[in-house]
Amino acid sequence: MSRWLAHWGLRETPFTKEIGDADLWDPSSRKGVVERLVETCRDRGHAVLAGETGVGKTCILRALRHRLGEGGFRLTYCYNATLGRRDFYRHVCLALGLSPKATAAAVFYAIHSHVESLGSQSVHPVLLIDEAHLLHPDVLGHLHILANY
Repeated sequence: MSRWLAHWGLRETPFTKEIGDADLWDPSSRKGVVERLVETCRDRGHAVLAGETGVGKTCILRALRHRLGEGGFRLTYCYNATLGRRDFYRHVCLALGLSPKATAAAVFYAIHSHVESLGSQSVHPVLLIDEAHLLHPDVLGHLHILANY
């Protein structure tokens, strides 16, 4: 351990992205937002989390991910929102642990089958799309189909 970590009584280097979800600082100002998102997930609803750069949207998503855990939810975190529609859905397949398919129909069928399989196990899928404001308009115009699953 370096001397400066010891000097400040730290075990790890602070302010890195490697901090686990459970170790994130969760200020009281964000707890209400996280609770509303948890309720939205439990109600199988849809939510959009928007805000200026640096206000903590990604930290809130990570807190949500930690809060929901594995109890009846299958969280899928998508971070590459700059893709076109076909590549975005292929990215969703990869994030779900599915093999991306060559055609759009096969991709949608794979996602649909996976979501149905989760439903038969009483597991609810939650798709977290970070930096969604970067989504191409053709993806935004098509998200309602993914939300129908």
